[in-house]
Amino acid sequence: MSRYGSRSSFDLEWIERWARKVNDDRILPVVGRFFTSKFVLGFDDTEYLVDVRGGKIQKIAQGLTPNDMGVEFWLKAPSSAWSKFAQEVPPPMFNDIWAMAHPLHKQLIIEGNSLPFWQNLRALTRMLSLMRQV
Repeated sequence: MSRYGSRSSFDLEWIERWARKVNDDRILPVVGRFFTSKFVLGFDDTEYLVDVRGGKIQKIAQGLTPNDMGVEFWLKAPSSAWSKFAQEVPPPMFNDIWAMAHPLHKQLIIEGNSLPFWQNLRALTRMLSLMRQV
């Protein structure tokens, strides 16, 4: 992908490449060592369950089943917004999740239990920023 290119799909293969980047990162074992949670990344109508233990992604699953108990929060946005966020140099208002979630912009919806979200914000932000290296 070029510096200003865009991504058209976030399929399971892409999500798994992102998970490998997260698990190979040298910073996350430090800032994410207490980050243990299950959350959902939503791209349009496609949802991926991300199971994180100690700052490492242990499992990625496409879609949710009744057995997927314990999901704590959801991050949902159109794939066009995630595509801009994942660019090496994202455009303004797509440079972080706060810009995407800003009430004037409303590209990202954050739902669920806000406690683990806030407690692990630094690690989560680092994880999501690694989308720019996939």
